[in-house]
Amino acid sequence: MSEPSFDLGQLIRAADLAGIPSSAIPSDANPWTWKDPRAHSWQLAFRSLNPAAAEEAEVSFGPPLSLALQAALEGVQPMTNDLDYELSLKRPHQHAQQREQQIKDALERMQQNLEDERAANANRNSPELMAMRKSESRQAAIHTQFAQYGAEILD
Repeated sequence: MSEPSFDLGQLIRAADLAGIPSSAIPSDANPWTWKDPRAHSWQLAFRSLNPAAAEEAEVSFGPPLSLALQAALEGVQPMTNDLDYELSLKRPHQHAQQREQQIKDALERMQQNLEDERAANANRNSPELMAMRKSESRQAAIHTQFAQYGAEILD
């Protein structure tokens, strides 16, 4: 994989957004290679300007993923809490996107379950079914009353 290239104007604009004077940054640095405590602020500012380039830089310049995490991301093995934590440290943007997708999927499943439940309730409480239940209940009550008085019911 080749290293991503950065637009100099975006780098300077991101530094300004992060409150870092561009004169304090070496010309060969980018937000992911600069060894300075302010680098993370510069990364966040750059991400707000160009999320796609930031994602590419995060993959190119960020720490390597463990083999287990790579396998989990490819669906070869399950994502554990430890692997999820590793992803949040090494690829925070990808982690946030994954979380958003999980929430979206869960909300969609909840909506589908609600619709299914409403349909099932509508079927259980249809006018025809309610009339049949009412008739059965009336017949059961009549049978019970006759049984109390020892009368025989001829069906």
